[in-house]
Amino acid sequence: MTEKAAIAVLGPLASFRTAFVGVAGITFILLAAAIFAFVQPRSLVRSAIEIGAFFSDKKEEPVESPDLLAKRIQAVYVPAALMTLSRSGAPQSTLGALQNSSADSIGQTVSIQSTVDPAAAEDAKAFQQKIIDQIVEEEGKRMDLMREAAAARSVLLKQTSDAVDQQIASHEKMLDRLAGLVPAAESSLRDREVERGTVLQRAATQPDRGDKTSANIEGLRREIAAHLELLATLSEDRAQSTRDLTGLRARHDTLAFALFEAQIAARTIKNTRVTLAPEVMPQPVGARRLPLLFIAAVASILIAFGAIAFLHSFAVRRS
Repeated sequence: MTEKAAIAVLGPLASFRTAFVGVAGITFILLAAAIFAFVQPRSLVRSAIEIGAFFSDKKEEPVESPDLLAKRIQAVYVPAALMTLSRSGAPQSTLGALQNSSADSIGQTVSIQSTVDPAAAEDAKAFQQKIIDQIVEEEGKRMDLMREAAAARSVLLKQTSDAVDQQIASHEKMLDRLAGLVPAAESSLRDREVERGTVLQRAATQPDRGDKTSANIEGLRREIAAHLELLATLSEDRAQSTRDLTGLRARHDTLAFALFEAQIAARTIKNTRVTLAPEVMPQPVGARRLPLLFIAAVASILIAFGAIAFLHSFAVRRS
C-alpha cells in the first residue's frame, strides 16, 4: 500500500474516531448535568402510633380499627395539617409533597410516611407531629369516656350485687324460720290427731255424752284441717324460698363474674401512644444518581455510534 493510499484510508478513520469521542463526551456531559440538576435525593420522614386498646371477651381489642384510622389520616388529618402549615407560610412545593403523604396499618400500629426534599424535612416533621397530636388528643378523650363508663358499670354491678346479697341473707333467715315452724306444725298436728283419737275412743265407751263429744270432735277436726293447711302453706313457702335462694345465688355468681370483668377492663385500658416520633430516615429515597450516570454513559456511546453511522453514510453519498 502506498503512502497516499494509507493516508486516504486512515484519514477518515481518525476523523470518525475524533467525532465519536466528541459526540459521546458531549452527550454524556449534557446527560450528567441534567441528572445532577433534576435528580435530587429525597428524604423520607416517618412516624408511628399504637392505637389504644381495651380488654373484652378475654382478648385485647383496639379502640378503633387501624385500617379505618389510616384512611381517616389521609382523608381528614392530612388536609387539616396542610391548612395549618399553609397558614404558617410553608412553600407550595413542600405542601404539594406533603399532600402525597401516606398512612399504613400493621397490627395495632399506624405509620405515616412523607417523602420531601431534604430542605423541607423539618416542615414534614412538624406536619406529622400535628397529625399525631390531634389523634392522641381525640383518642385520649375517647379512652377517658371508656374508663368512666367502665367505672360506672363497676359501681352499678357492685350495688346490684350488694342488693342480691341482702336478698340472699333475707331468704336464708326465712328458711331458718321455716325450718323451725314446719316441725312445730307437724308436732302440733300429731297432738291434735292423738287427741281426736282419744275423744273418739271416749265417745265409744260413753255414749251418754254424745252432744259434748260431737262438739269436741268437730272442734278437733277443724284444728286438724287448719294445721294441715298451715303445714301445706309452710312447705310451699319453704320450697319457693329454696328455689328463690338458688336463683339469687346463681345471679350473685353471674354478677360477681361481670364485676370482675368490668374491673379488669377498667384496669387494662391502654391509651394511644407514639411509638416513633417524626424522624428523617437515614437513607435517602428516590432515584439514585450512580445507576442513572451509567445509563447516561451507555446512551452516550449509542448516540455516538449513531452519529458516526450517519456521518459515514453522508460521506459516502457525497463521494
